[in-house]
Amino acid sequence: MVDFGKRKCKVCSEVFNKRSPLDMFCSSKCAFSYDKKPSKSLQPIKQFSDKRAKRNQAYLKAKEIFMMESGNQTCIVMATLHNRTVPATEIHHTNGRENERLTDRIYWLAVSREGHQWIHANPELAKEQGWLTKDYKDEIL
Repeated sequence: MVDFGKRKCKVCSEVFNKRSPLDMFCSSKCAFSYDKKPSKSLQPIKQFSDKRAKRNQAYLKAKEIFMMESGNQTCIVMATLHNRTVPATEIHHTNGRENERLTDRIYWLAVSREGHQWIHANPELAKEQGWLTKDYKDEIL
């Protein structure tokens, strides 16, 4: 057996007989507890930028008012397609929700969940009715 000399453990400072020229620890326990780099406290990435968070707050307030207005109580999609009166529960953005369009009521349409799903499942027919003005490929509702 080759003698590689003695060394102080990097963790517990105990002197030990090295088993190889690269040994730095007296035991596997010390080796596993050794952390070369101090760990950074990782912060999660924000779900929304501060600017978008402000827009979302404004949107939620405007949405509540919009849904309470008399013309927005029932789903136009279900009324037109199936001659059914279904309460509107969501806002469909006919031209997307990017930037200023999130709070622009010109592009809002009060719909039920079923009506909203129908619009995105049948984009060509929805465009004919004026319920879609933008191409939606794989967007999530």
